[in-house]
Amino acid sequence: MPNKPTKRDRREASKQARIEAEQRAKKQRRMRFLYGFIGAGLVIALIVALVLFSGSSTKIDLVGLNRAATAAGCTALQSVPDQGHLHINPPATFNYNSNPPTSGSHYNIPGTAPAPTGVYQTPIQNEIQVHNLEHGHIGIQYSTDISADVRDALESFTRNHDVWVFMAPRQLDPGVQLAFTRWDNKVTCASPTNASTVVAFAKAFYDDFHGDGPEGALPGTPKSGG
Repeated sequence: MPNKPTKRDRREASKQARIEAEQRAKKQRRMRFLYGFIGAGLVIALIVALVLFSGSSTKIDLVGLNRAATAAGCTALQSVPDQGHLHINPPATFNYNSNPPTSGSHYNIPGTAPAPTGVYQTPIQNEIQVHNLEHGHIGIQYSTDISADVRDALESFTRNHDVWVFMAPRQLDPGVQLAFTRWDNKVTCASPTNASTVVAFAKAFYDDFHGDGPEGALPGTPKSGG
């Protein structure tokens, strides 16, 4: 018959079992810490990716944008309080907090895309153009006071970027000759007298913001003529 374990043997076995249990617990704690560290790193990486790649395709250079705006005779980028993006049906209208509008309730008949992009010769209704902004389009609107060379240069710019840009005449606020809009932001221009600097700003505004809207990027369909 095998020898019966002595009291000392039992103590040694119990001690060894405790040591092994502590080693397993330490290993489990190390693994939990490692997994937690990796998980936190993945979350941070995801947040950084969303910041860098959501909305507009490039990182916004706000200093450069505002410098270009000043050179063009315009204000710095203005933030306008968001009025939501609910859908309403014609002929309902909405009281917008900005001229031109930058957000708010608008027309979105089921199954229809935003209004055609490109150059217009007549004003675009607020409730129609806000739908375009919702999908990342950019608005360029001007008063009758603007010089012909600036208007012609912007029309040429719009035709070259007419998947994302619409341009139209508009009754703007007193003292404003030109306005650029995107969702929740606008830039207004009181003295846009130099065509080249105005177009340079238009390009900077386009590069920073086209395709960036609360309902996701949806390229427009350029209108014929105009």
